[in-house]
Amino acid sequence: MTGTLPGLEDVLELYAAALDRYGSEPFTLGQAQRELSSEASSRLLELGIAYGLFEFDGDRGAYAVRAEPDAPIEEWRSDAIDRAERLRAAALDRTSGTDHAEDGVETLTHDSRQFASVAVDEDPTVEAVGERLAALPLEEYAGVALRSPGERASAVQRLADRLCESSVTDETSLERPFRKESTDVVGADKDELEFQLFLERA
Repeated sequence: MTGTLPGLEDVLELYAAALDRYGSEPFTLGQAQRELSSEASSRLLELGIAYGLFEFDGDRGAYAVRAEPDAPIEEWRSDAIDRAERLRAAALDRTSGTDHAEDGVETLTHDSRQFASVAVDEDPTVEAVGERLAALPLEEYAGVALRSPGERASAVQRLADRLCESSVTDETSLERPFRKESTDVVGADKDELEFQLFLERA
């Protein structure tokens, strides 16, 4: 069964070593190569993230074990469902209106205008999302489109409210706040809708 997932045996070996050495504490790629195995690589860690065994904190440049083997099955199942939802949303993007600009940024077209498209995680913070937005060439787009599964619309609305406050320039690297333009809900199945919130630069 493990042969159906590329590199799974190597990833599991790295997962077990990381769990034994670090528990749930974060670690860097350099630490893993020095303290776990010289065979540890960003490729193996990225596969581990894809399989739901590791998570990555981009702000700290650190990895961590996502769930321990004896964690409740509900925790593993919840992680798998969240991951499947994100993958499905990304697949839908590629086949139903989301494009990629020449600079590699995903885009959505709304009212004949192009918005930089950003998928929002389950528990978004204004600091993390603000830094992601600040890294985009915002001047090339009408604004940004925040996307999430439909059931997380309220969290995205609250996030957008924060991004529209003037204080966001103090909390993130954004040069100026946004203002809400409009929202949309897309999808053929009422149980698998995607919420889209469009923001313009203020």
